[in-house]
Amino acid sequence: MPQRILALEIERDELKAALVETTFRDYRVAGFFREAINNAGAPVADQLREFVQRHDLENAIVLSSLPGDLVSLRTFFLPFRDRKKLDQIVPFELESQVPFGLDDVIVDYQILHRDKSGCSVLAALVQRNDLEEHLKLLNEAGVDPKVVDLAPLATLNILTSLGTALPETCAYVGGTLQKLTIALIRNRQLVGLRTLIPTMAAADTDSAAGNGHPPDVDARLEAVSGQIRWTLLALNGAPLNSRIPCFIAGNGIEFGPLAEQLAAMDLEVIRVDESPLKNVADDLRRDVDSFVAPLGLALREAVPSDAFGLNFRRGEFAYHRGQDELRRALVRTGILAAVAIALFVASQYMSFMQLERRFELVQQQVRNVFTQTLPDVKIIRDERAQLQAEIDAAQKKLQLLGSIAVTGGVTAVDVMRTIATAVPDTLRIDIDEYIMDAEGVRIKAKTDSFETADAIKQRLVNTQYFGEVQVKDIKSAPDGSVDFRIILGLNKDGATAPRPAP
Repeated sequence: MPQRILALEIERDELKAALVETTFRDYRVAGFFREAINNAGAPVADQLREFVQRHDLENAIVLSSLPGDLVSLRTFFLPFRDRKKLDQIVPFELESQVPFGLDDVIVDYQILHRDKSGCSVLAALVQRNDLEEHLKLLNEAGVDPKVVDLAPLATLNILTSLGTALPETCAYVGGTLQKLTIALIRNRQLVGLRTLIPTMAAADTDSAAGNGHPPDVDARLEAVSGQIRWTLLALNGAPLNSRIPCFIAGNGIEFGPLAEQLAAMDLEVIRVDESPLKNVADDLRRDVDSFVAPLGLALREAVPSDAFGLNFRRGEFAYHRGQDELRRALVRTGILAAVAIALFVASQYMSFMQLERRFELVQQQVRNVFTQTLPDVKIIRDERAQLQAEIDAAQKKLQLLGSIAVTGGVTAVDVMRTIATAVPDTLRIDIDEYIMDAEGVRIKAKTDSFETADAIKQRLVNTQYFGEVQVKDIKSAPDGSVDFRIILGLNKDGATAPRPAP
């Protein structure tokens, strides 16, 4: 979105405004506006407020200017280059040259030229009362200007619109025949600036002779051109070079006759409205001469690099809108941050509540499974720990029983009953060790002879209950008996062997 810059020039009989829109890269002149001041009607502040509203000039950075006759200018050299020293010395240097005390004026300055020995300064002062009245008028109209500049100095920024077409050394003449702005630029640096109110000595003498005729136009122009010449000589401090370009612009100047008079002074006269001005539309170019002051003031803000300008909004009159806007922006940012944090906390809380609800549901399911699995347990402290304890106890019991439920659904009782049924009472056998697991049964026993051991093996094989029957480590004991081991393999394929009759 482009930024809007509104430059106001409030004269005694007319309101003028220039609107410039800037983007990140460039600017354009959006329009010129003017309106006569009705001194016999509503207050000027009310008229200015309606003027701004009527032309949709609100929501813009506002700049304003004071007329040249309210500001005193001095140009001098100081052997300092440091800004802090200049801020301290310039007001005291002016105090010695004007009949005002420092408490009664507001001072600002612009550095014209700087070298190793010091710098040349264009210093300006305005009486405090005049600045207060100007700001009061704007404040009553609902306008708060960022800058209060000097109109003649701000006017010179119009020359920046010429771009590379601006000569290194040139003169500028603008305004009206009643109040002229005259400036001299050398090596693209401002040498000096004067606000000239021409005197018509010759014409006034003619009128005083009693002929009753108004001052002759040619005589007026000749008198004005002569005063322009002497002003330029004073600013230059030496005779002017031949054919110095002189730009002329301003409302009410008779361009044709004045141009002829200035050309006769060996100046190369160039009319600003006929020059190639940058970013000024053709339909606005014809009005440039009437709006050089507000347009130059707006260009000061749009193209601040090397711009001419002062700002009397200092000290108690300092512009605080930027700070206020920054403060409001910080407050808004703080509020947004607080809202964002509150939303984050609320989101985290809602997520926590959802997780807690899910945990409660899972806990309830665990409790249901626990009570269904262990209905006899009345005191429940930790479902997981208690279930694990019951599982561990069951596994221990299973190990003690020799894996009661083995492959194929065979139980330890069935195996023992099968062995007991297969071995009749007529066959003597003493069992010293009996071990059963999921793989089978291992028995360590004694009998009376090797033949009895073979008979026992055969009897177990005939049951067809075991997948494999082995007799190992058969040997004679010292007491005359026979020691041996029997290994009975269970059916691993899960098939159920024939059960012996009870």
